[in-house]
Amino acid sequence: MESPVTFDRLYEGAKRFARLAMEAHAEEDQEVFLLHAGVSVERLAKAALVRVHPTLLTEVNGKDDMLLHFAGAVSKPPARLRTIGASTAIDRLRKMDVLPKKPKSEAADLDGLIELRNGVAHLGADDMEDYLGVFTATVDKLLQHVRRDRGAFWESWSDTVQVILDDRADRLQKAIRLRMDQARHRFRTRFADLPHGAVEGAAQAVSERGLIVVEVGPGKALFQTLSQCPACDREAAALFLAVGVGSPLFDMELTAEGLLCGLCGFHLSSTNEVEAAGLPTVVRYSVEDLTRIVAEGPDPAERLATLKLALPTVRTHAHDSF
Repeated sequence: MESPVTFDRLYEGAKRFARLAMEAHAEEDQEVFLLHAGVSVERLAKAALVRVHPTLLTEVNGKDDMLLHFAGAVSKPPARLRTIGASTAIDRLRKMDVLPKKPKSEAADLDGLIELRNGVAHLGADDMEDYLGVFTATVDKLLQHVRRDRGAFWESWSDTVQVILDDRADRLQKAIRLRMDQARHRFRTRFADLPHGAVEGAAQAVSERGLIVVEVGPGKALFQTLSQCPACDREAAALFLAVGVGSPLFDMELTAEGLLCGLCGFHLSSTNEVEAAGLPTVVRYSVEDLTRIVAEGPDPAERLATLKLALPTVRTHAHDSF
């Protein structure tokens, strides 16, 4: 009788849990990510061991039921299938030089991922380190060892994984590209089954046109304006712009400090991130631009009042133009 513990079943299980882990990470659910990532690594590690010989999954604890089963010495599998745990599977692969040995940081991170997976399952966890990098790197090593294609394993997540594994990009660029890929995934998931025109309708619902005052502080004013999202390519993102209080209104220069898309949730939280995403970091408005924005707004009087509140120190001729 064929064993239910086979390479193909372990590999397909690892593949399914890997995609679930990536989806959880995209939704910023770290606990679920750790659970699924740990299961994926465990199953792929066991698949690598089975590829060498099934007996490598046998626990060394004095019981020989699984050893006899994997060796084909008995006709029926045990009523309860018990194989080694993730840590033991990883240790055996380290002895085989498939995975990095301790005390390298990558090895320590992998141990941490498995330990946290076990801890989350029983105790819960808070403020966890992001283990996405070690997860994808470990899976990549195991895929190379069992000679399976990365694209076939990750499928729709292949581009995202390539970003994570790319050593050529600096940390900021990698973070932005990863965030962008995750936002695109959320966008596809949210709108895949909706009727034609639903995306455009949703974009209009979350979009606010014009130059809107968000807040006024002691040293600067923060505005938002509508922008095309670099992730989902829809004009549904709020680009946040800052300017010092007292700046001349007839030629106002604002610095982009962040972005938030109402459709896919893509966000940028600094000027450096805005630049890394390929967006302009400086936006200039002439007095003619501001006049047109106020005139086109839903409540010109209110827009004019808030603009004057945000920028109280203006040149006389700029003020008169309003």
